[in-house]
Amino acid sequence: MLLQKSGSIKMRRLSALFLIGVGLLTSCQEKKTETLFELMDNQEIGIDFENTLASTDSLNILEYLYFYNGAGVAAGDINNDGLVDLYFAGNQVSNRLYLNKGNFQFEDITESAGVGGDGGWSTGVTMADANGDGLLDIYVSQIGDYKGLKGRNKLYINLGEGKFEEKAAEYGIDFKGFGTQAAFLDYDRDGDLDLYVLTHSVKSPEVFAKASQRENADSGGDKLYKNLASEGKIGFEDVTESAGIYSSILGFGLGVGVEDVNGDGWPDIYVSNDFTENDYLYLNQQDGTFIEALESLISNTSRYSMGNDLADLNGDGLPEIFTTDMLPIDPEIWMKSVGEDKQEVYQIKKQYGYADQYVRNHLQLNQGKDGFSEVALFSRVFASDWSWSPLIFDMDNDGFPDIHITNGIEKRPNDLDFIQYSQQSNPGLDRNQVSQKQIEMLPTVKLPNLSFQNMGGLRFKDQAESWGLAQPSYSNGSTYADLDNDGDLDLIVNNLNQPAFIYQNHSEKSGNSFLRVNLHAEGKNRFGLGAKVGVHFGDKDIYQQYSGTRGFMSGTSSTLVFGLGKVEAIDSISVRWADGKQEIFHEKKTNHTYNLIQGSGNHFSNTLHSPSTSFNHPQIFWKHEEKNKLDETKREYLIPKSFASMGPALAVGDVNNDGLDDLYVGGAQDQPGSLFIQLASGEFIEKKNEIFNQFSKAEDIVAQFSDFNGDGNLDLYVGSGGNEHPSGALFNFDRVFFGSGKGDFQFIPMALPHDGENTSSIAINDIDGDGDLDIFVGSSVVSGDYGASPKSSLLINRGNGIFLDKTQEWFGAEAELGMINSAIWADLNGNGKSELILTGDWQGIRIFENADGKSLQEKAFKGLEFSSGWIQSLVVADINQDGRMDILTGNLGLNSKFKATEEKPIWLYHGDFDKNGQADPLIFHSTGDRLVPFATRDDLIKQIPGIKKKHNSYLSYSSITKPEDLFTAEILANISKKPIYEFRSGVYIQDEDGSFEFVPFPDEAQLSPIFSVSWDEEKSTVLLGGNFSGFRVDLGINITSAFTSFQWENNTWIKKDLPTTITPKSEIRNIRKIMVNGTSFGLAASNSGPLYWIKLD
Repeated sequence: MLLQKSGSIKMRRLSALFLIGVGLLTSCQEKKTETLFELMDNQEIGIDFENTLASTDSLNILEYLYFYNGAGVAAGDINNDGLVDLYFAGNQVSNRLYLNKGNFQFEDITESAGVGGDGGWSTGVTMADANGDGLLDIYVSQIGDYKGLKGRNKLYINLGEGKFEEKAAEYGIDFKGFGTQAAFLDYDRDGDLDLYVLTHSVKSPEVFAKASQRENADSGGDKLYKNLASEGKIGFEDVTESAGIYSSILGFGLGVGVEDVNGDGWPDIYVSNDFTENDYLYLNQQDGTFIEALESLISNTSRYSMGNDLADLNGDGLPEIFTTDMLPIDPEIWMKSVGEDKQEVYQIKKQYGYADQYVRNHLQLNQGKDGFSEVALFSRVFASDWSWSPLIFDMDNDGFPDIHITNGIEKRPNDLDFIQYSQQSNPGLDRNQVSQKQIEMLPTVKLPNLSFQNMGGLRFKDQAESWGLAQPSYSNGSTYADLDNDGDLDLIVNNLNQPAFIYQNHSEKSGNSFLRVNLHAEGKNRFGLGAKVGVHFGDKDIYQQYSGTRGFMSGTSSTLVFGLGKVEAIDSISVRWADGKQEIFHEKKTNHTYNLIQGSGNHFSNTLHSPSTSFNHPQIFWKHEEKNKLDETKREYLIPKSFASMGPALAVGDVNNDGLDDLYVGGAQDQPGSLFIQLASGEFIEKKNEIFNQFSKAEDIVAQFSDFNGDGNLDLYVGSGGNEHPSGALFNFDRVFFGSGKGDFQFIPMALPHDGENTSSIAINDIDGDGDLDIFVGSSVVSGDYGASPKSSLLINRGNGIFLDKTQEWFGAEAELGMINSAIWADLNGNGKSELILTGDWQGIRIFENADGKSLQEKAFKGLEFSSGWIQSLVVADINQDGRMDILTGNLGLNSKFKATEEKPIWLYHGDFDKNGQADPLIFHSTGDRLVPFATRDDLIKQIPGIKKKHNSYLSYSSITKPEDLFTAEILANISKKPIYEFRSGVYIQDEDGSFEFVPFPDEAQLSPIFSVSWDEEKSTVLLGGNFSGFRVDLGINITSAFTSFQWENNTWIKKDLPTTITPKSEIRNIRKIMVNGTSFGLAASNSGPLYWIKLD
């Protein structure tokens, strides 16, 4: 026998269609609406728990900020009868233990079991076999020695027959302080369960301390305890310091999760910290110690991190990390609530050593050796209001893990009107009266929890209403368990001042299959806590790890339930046990419970290995050194992004006529550009040129080699920008260098008009047909006036490499070319004449035809009407080999707070709203049916003080629904209005009639803003370089995807993994093709980083 089976569970199937994902079923017999989940009547099932809470003068939310954080719930089979029991923690009420009697009937055995909590303020709870006797024990976290609260953490040892004995002191884990939750794990793989105790501080969160203070241990900080059972002893030993665990007063721990995040078979730990302190990601070093590695693997986290869950969402065997925050969904609540840090506060935190944090949920996509990519904005799970417990589990048994989130707080201390009032004096009132008045001011609103259904491809949709889970509540801890053993996971929620929610799952009516797995491990970890189980069928793998502690203050059952969709048979079940041993069980049946016994399966080895990406490539020891001295928000408080980090420039060409590609790479401010000559060996050596040093003050944004003076040798054009200097400033001047054909260059001072704009692109073409090359120079931004149209120029070559500005002659005196990020000449219609194609911020793809040889006329093309976005890069190529040129675009992507469609565009309102001589850029975005400012009321008032008079409170401001609620019709009539409809990167494919059809790149390419698009015609492959850290704080950095590549095949894009040296957090600005020793490479230039190589052959 390879395993023991508990028998098949027959699924009930309805003859009528059961619409789980989108609809409701009406029973013809009962005339009753049925949903996926049914809220049970607590009196009927025997669970009468309610976490009732009342504030007093001495203990309330003003005295204890976490007063309304609530408590958790744990699920586990305490008597090994095959039925999952429930334990609820209470703050001012007794904890309760409910014994599952079957058929959704429960019995309160708290008193007889002796597990009531001894009158302490209980918070988190989890179940595990702490002493290795085969019975689940209960560990409860409590608050102690504060405002009259006398509790300390409890360990209830299971004696069998429904009896427990509290032995935390005997076992050395009776922590006293601000206990939040605990997690059991076998971190040293010695066969017994160790314990991580999560705590929270009560210091003022507004008082910043340097991040280095996390090294200073405090008695009330987090603790790691080593279990001594494997050594034949009873109890635990505090190994916090020696194991490398932080235990300082900076920690406001609200969530702890344990999973093997890097696939090495050892348990790692993730800690969610509220307020200023970073979250912690502890990687197990396999020697009894951990390394805190968050900033090396994760680019940004939740600002007010609360609960977390770690689970595999995409079937690659690696867990994602989900953390909750408190970004409202309702625009009215959002507009009167605390939002992101002000730019000034953000800068202080960075100076103090803290990582990037933003007020929203975060979903960290596990990319293996490349760390994590944050994708919550793409997945649309970034906002769920004041959220506590995230649980990742398959709610509808379709084979895709979903996300349930509890939310709500009885009094909202982040209400901005309350904060403003609390800072005012209150003459005539004593301290208690002031406190009472402030508490009464706090808004109270019940909200429904959220149920995000996994739609595939990391996309989610809230189904709380259609699934029967939308009851308004103040919900805190939550867990899931198959309470009735029917093969689906029921949901249990611990509410505040409201009876607990017990939801019965009716997935059995859908026809979806399932598996239930119980683990029986060797040694003292008999329930197999820490084991990872995989179910395999066809080309699909589903993984779960039994971790015990999940969500917020809560614990899950040891029985794992796998939804399988319509699958009728599986191929196998794999288990990697907590001690690292791996087995496979060749089982086929679905709708079955399997009891997997360690040692009874077939041994196998399945270590996750990433394919090697090493390859031979040249070494160029150069690094872009961005100084980022400029803070553009001090000059333009509402500017949405920085233009100070758009370099480096990169140009490739044979400058010494030896048949080999050489390259020029432009420097940042105070860094000269460099020219590298390729040798016959494939090595590159730097060719020094003193003139480059003389222009080191300039920020090189764009560069290109061409023969401008007609001598047969490549010359060099370098365009400068950086948004630091005003128009006409010396170090904004573009430069032309004439090449000698031997690798030497001479600066030609009078070659160009001295415009001094922020050059973003150059497009070279013989526009007037006189045999020499002319140049269109595109500019991205007016320094100090984002949203205005900068001066771009058409420079006509006099034949000797000296250029004249002929913009007005060719475009007309009234032409407004807008903010240009990219421009290119290409013959789109095959008539032998190249059109000028340009685009940038707040404008679509614009095409100018050279109809008469002396003017450029803009022409509208069908299919480009809604192409307006934040396009950074354009490439024209015939990607589908139909003889017609297509247009590839690199845009902002979908992993952003900015969301735009044809029906609901984002708008830029640009102008002088308050007649102070300074234009301001106001961005309006749609939230529901409202079109409201993206900036906060405070930010708007800083620039336009008159808004404070019109909306004298945040409550008043939150009621606006359109721009007319802020400004008069007269003001708006003089404001420039520009829409954005499309943020996706992709290709506009040209049809036979000259129109275009947009085909977006695959979702992976939408996770990051794309700054460079490069087309490899030989391989029909597009190379995309991304990442950008220069957005405003309320948009947040996006360091999600530095490089992706796709091949066009059979009229669709196919992912193509190319070997590359590009690192995950690199910010790629330019990718150019280069030949080295007959081998084709892509060369990628990164901002504040080195040059990277991509192997194309």
